[in-house]
Amino acid sequence: MPVCQCLEKFKPKSLEAWNTMDWSHGCKRNKELECHNGDGFIKFDGLKLPDATYCWVNKTMNLKECRAKCLQNCSCTAYTNLDIRGGGSGCAIWFDDLMDIRQVLAGGQELYIRVLASEIADREEAKAKAKPKMKIAVITTATIFVVLGILVASYCLWKNKAKCADRMENYRKNDHEIDDGQKEDLELPHFEFTAVANATNNFSINNKLGEGGYGPVYGGMLEDGQEIAVKRLSRSSGQGLK
Repeated sequence: MPVCQCLEKFKPKSLEAWNTMDWSHGCKRNKELECHNGDGFIKFDGLKLPDATYCWVNKTMNLKECRAKCLQNCSCTAYTNLDIRGGGSGCAIWFDDLMDIRQVLAGGQELYIRVLASEIADREEAKAKAKPKMKIAVITTATIFVVLGILVASYCLWKNKAKCADRMENYRKNDHEIDDGQKEDLELPHFEFTAVANATNNFSINNKLGEGGYGPVYGGMLEDGQEIAVKRLSRSSGQGLK
């Protein structure tokens, strides 16, 4: 069983029956029409039009003429275009109670329902008051999203910097370890003079490989079989221990 509700500016005829889900009594206006004292219309969209039992139709009138026709008759309660195609044409006018109006999800039509002019003024005033609130809500929501975006971006930037710093630190550590290893590898072995002299047959001329600016170079072999090349500094080289 569908759940019923009254349109804007209408209320249940029997609230007691309405609360027991008995909607057979229908709805009534919040304020009764005053006919020639300035009635107006509220536009409702997406509706199944009321029952056509008390409906008057004219195929040649436009919507503006249809409105004027409705205002001329105090019994007229609503109007709309007869044909909604191509911008709308024709006129359909309802009298007395509007029966079997339904809200539809797709394919609904617009219906202009007659109400007191004061109710239209109240409606417009309510809309005007709602606009600043809506604007504030939109601005507040947008500000929150901007702030959240900045915070997220800042966090990501900080996170990336932290990762970068960690990588640089690891690189420095690894580089330091490599440097230490290279320094250890580059350290020259230390030999006793006696061992070097024995390996080169006491710097024999037969072991001489060549001679540079600071003295001759001798080749030889240590007791463990390791081949060596040794430069014997001349006294005039200015190098070595004195």
